[in-house]
Amino acid sequence: MLETLADWGYLIFGIYSFILILVGTPLNLLCFYIFKRVIPNRSNATIIVFSYVALIELLIPFTWNLNYAVRELIWKRQTNSSIKNLEEYSLFVCKLVSFGAYFLLQCAAWLKTLATFARCISLHQEWSIRKYILKPYIIHYLCWATIILFAFINFPIWIINGKRAIVLDKNNSTQIQIKCYRSQFFQFWEIVHLLLYNFIPFTLMILCNLAIIRHVHESRRRTRRSKIRSKTQMKHSFMRRQSTTNGSRLTKTLVFITIFFIIFTSPSAIFYISLGKIIKRHRHLITMGLSSLATTSHVVSFVIYWLTSTDFQSAVVNFIHCRPVFSQRLSADEKPNEKRQLTISPSASLPASNSDLCRSARMLQSPTF
Repeated sequence: MLETLADWGYLIFGIYSFILILVGTPLNLLCFYIFKRVIPNRSNATIIVFSYVALIELLIPFTWNLNYAVRELIWKRQTNSSIKNLEEYSLFVCKLVSFGAYFLLQCAAWLKTLATFARCISLHQEWSIRKYILKPYIIHYLCWATIILFAFINFPIWIINGKRAIVLDKNNSTQIQIKCYRSQFFQFWEIVHLLLYNFIPFTLMILCNLAIIRHVHESRRRTRRSKIRSKTQMKHSFMRRQSTTNGSRLTKTLVFITIFFIIFTSPSAIFYISLGKIIKRHRHLITMGLSSLATTSHVVSFVIYWLTSTDFQSAVVNFIHCRPVFSQRLSADEKPNEKRQLTISPSASLPASNSDLCRSARMLQSPTF
């Protein structure tokens, strides 16, 4: 029977970790499929990065949160089990869970930073780097380079973390026990993790979002100042406003992703820096709660996409109702190429649509006076 509030806290966080796995797995799978196969503007650089983010965030709850769920809901109910954590099951599991936790969290943070940076570049037409970075195959290379880089950075965990030790049980018989996170290496690695997962991505995402917001405000200010003086100007202005609206939705998505990421992951960073060595009592419970809070930011991405993107909403509805996937819409980066082709060959005539042909046939058939 649970006797203290701390026991209740462990149980609640164990249940919450299980809910994160249960909810996050199908939602991130759906996000990955939508961004890869269904959403119309999936050649957009930011959308491509979102597909990688969804795949990484799919795996994040299966590290420390899986340990919390198994430990609190299963192993603590077994009196004959001496294993306290999932990492103590075997040396391979110890290395796999610890490597996966640090690697996946850092990858998710930097891929979100890459998505924000790609959006910032796409808005600034004058930047020469734009024509290189925003190509789809370049963005794929950058995403894979990010994943491989952080796999290499966290590779020492496979070598250093975990060791076998011989201990005595209650019956004074020897048994082999796995010691995980006991190396002095992790005192240094926690600082590195805070820099790679929190502070550097925080700073870069905030700077990119400020540049995006400033550019959007300046664009809207120029649109208000411009006066529509002819029907042609009205058509072009409508097309610009429509593309600006589509772009502002993606900008809104990135801003909310940054805000939620900072809100949910900052408490753990503040605790480890200022209070981690001071608070000794119930430190594991606090760490468990802050870790679950940080994982929440990687599970609610579906909600952010749904609330800020009508394209994502339509894609999800079409998928649920098994409707056919619409043809891929031209991205913002491909539209200037299309305009350039039209201006090069102005004499090229477009084929008449079915409605134009029918209208011409009716005019020919009408009696002349």
